[in-house]
Amino acid sequence: MGEPLRSNARQNRERILAVAHQALIASSDASLNSIAKGAGVGIATVYRHFPTREALVLEVYRHEVTQLAEAERLAVTRKPAARPAHGRPASRRS
Repeated sequence: MGEPLRSNARQNRERILAVAHQALIASSDASLNSIAKGAGVGIATVYRHFPTREALVLEVYRHEVTQLAEAERLAVTRKPAARPAHGRPASRRS
């Protein structure tokens, strides 16, 4: 997809990916028709974004890996909680 997508086309694509992700978790045999219906789009819209079932499955996988990599990056860049010199969290005393 060389050209930038219109906002509604981008929203359709994201919705298709989200529905496909959930549908494929539930059943690896989920049909493209059921994914289209769940995303509230026609089957032609699914094929416009993803010309084959394999293209959709690969994009769902790529999208998931990208989200995991971003979550890992954020986790690594967060500062850890301060710990006492002995390496254990300070105990609370009442």
